[in-house]
Amino acid sequence: MTRKNLKAVAIKQTNFLERLVADAQLEEPLETLPEPVPEDGFEVLVFHLSSERYGIPIGLIKEIIRYVEPTEVPHTVNFLDGIISLRGEMIPLINGRKRLGHELKTPDKRSRIIVLQDGPHRYGILVDAAVHVVTVLRNKIEPPPPVLGNVDATFIDGVAEHKGQLIILLNLRRFLEFA
Repeated sequence: MTRKNLKAVAIKQTNFLERLVADAQLEEPLETLPEPVPEDGFEVLVFHLSSERYGIPIGLIKEIIRYVEPTEVPHTVNFLDGIISLRGEMIPLINGRKRLGHELKTPDKRSRIIVLQDGPHRYGILVDAAVHVVTVLRNKIEPPPPVLGNVDATFIDGVAEHKGQLIILLNLRRFLEFA
């Protein structure tokens, strides 16, 4: 390989690494807690929809994947964006923004699909970003306030505070209902 070719390869590799680093800086890493979970607590995944922080217990989460374009399914409920194929399994994709009444947004690099396992069924929830895992103490959960903007209170189990920020805890049974 000539010196000119080696220089071109080195430039391509540098550009590739710079793009990887730039992409990584756009994403917030998932934080995990090194301490054991107290008996009166449970872990929740915190994710963003619009400017709100929501939480769901990690026990139902199978995995978190990058956004993939769903295949639309005609004549379904309005909050279902379609279905995605995950290693050959067809999974309905619920748009979290539509389901909870937030303004619609085109998915971007930070958008994630949270894949839930509920018995034999799997569901995907499209969120703006999956942020981190925190421990919530049961005795620190407050009932949902009567007015939560556009969010239907039946989707909310309660509200918890973590490091000065409120986390809206979703009622997944109600959230996953298609009726």
